[in-house]
Amino acid sequence: MGTHICRVAFVVLACLVTACGGGGSSSTTPPVGVNAQGNATHTRDDWPMYAHDAHHTSASSASLSGPLQASWRYNPQAISGDTFSTVDNAIATVTGVYVHWEQYGATVFAGGPSFDGISPAGQGLWTYCEHRDYDEGHWSSVFSGAFVFEDDGQQFLNLNTGVPMKTPAKKWSTGYDLWGESIADTSGLYSVNTFLADGADLFVYSLDASGGTRWTQNQQKSTKYSQDQAGGLVLAGGVLFYAPNYSDPSPFASGVYALSAATGTRLAYVSTLPTSELSADGQNIYLIENSSKLTARAQSDLHVVWSTTVTSTSPSPPVLAAGLVIVATTNGIEAHAASSGKLVWTAAVTVASGSGYSTAMAAALGSNTLLVTAWDGLHLLRLSNGSPVWHGTVAGAGTLVDPVIVNDPARGPTVYVTDGRGVIALVPG
Repeated sequence: MGTHICRVAFVVLACLVTACGGGGSSSTTPPVGVNAQGNATHTRDDWPMYAHDAHHTSASSASLSGPLQASWRYNPQAISGDTFSTVDNAIATVTGVYVHWEQYGATVFAGGPSFDGISPAGQGLWTYCEHRDYDEGHWSSVFSGAFVFEDDGQQFLNLNTGVPMKTPAKKWSTGYDLWGESIADTSGLYSVNTFLADGADLFVYSLDASGGTRWTQNQQKSTKYSQDQAGGLVLAGGVLFYAPNYSDPSPFASGVYALSAATGTRLAYVSTLPTSELSADGQNIYLIENSSKLTARAQSDLHVVWSTTVTSTSPSPPVLAAGLVIVATTNGIEAHAASSGKLVWTAAVTVASGSGYSTAMAAALGSNTLLVTAWDGLHLLRLSNGSPVWHGTVAGAGTLVDPVIVNDPARGPTVYVTDGRGVIALVPG
């Protein structure tokens, strides 16, 4: 079950954005310190984990108010003897882009979970191949100067080189057979194992900055191949909210748990059936329960603040922006008031879906807009009423998913999306 560093060639391909109903695109690069709309940009805003931040708001401080054009494309390349499978998702900071993809070969451990580090200019810097047999496509995170993933084992890689970080002072790896998301925060790393194979049982845990275990909680006593089909995590106000949906709920039941971020001590619990990931603001947590109920629960004791019926939503966390809780349904996008659950607006945009953990929406708070990856391309909507701002496509690309917005104080915003084959960088133009 060993690991192996694989350094391979990278591919950077040019591509174009075709504007649809929102004006043409341009190849002009925005000047330093000014975005394409002429507004000064001063705030660095990375997207270092699933749904942007520990609250899973999916909201960046960046400003997006017009057409986007492709700056570069990067396609991962399989190692010799292996075959490329798919790109799952990517996270990004001002200094780097980190893509999660999969490859396979002639033997069960020939490929497996794979990860590439890319420069902001689209140059391949490093490739790491885990050489394990199963990848669930979970999002990775940047924590304590390292790149962290949890797919068939947890591993910490050097951000600059992709080399596993294994010094005597750091317990960086928890071994094989571990799958789930992680929340990277200055207070620690919070993670969950959502699948039992030949390794650890289902549980939720926290590591300190050195990679050492702080605490574990909800250790199940499951049979092989048991799953936590939700595995939702969100961190707010010193509390880790954990929403498991157990296939074998013993000894812990499915529901929403409030755990002390410092100690793992249970603070509150409510029985329900979580069917989406979680997001949080200063007062409530938000999730889909029982497949059709968009629910706000108080962080204080998990009581229901409001609940409303929605139609077949995605499992990604609700987007939180401009006082709204935004979800994608089979009928389009719905924005509900965070205070009451009242429907504020709808938009007839059908979001695209990728892997089981794919996302389709990212908010740009600086411009009060919502970027959506849909079956017919990219849509930029006004947060105030859901009306269209711009619609475009990327020439030669597959179905776009997993929008990530990074704001550079010097150059303004860059949007990263994936299409199953690679990562595409988009800039205002």
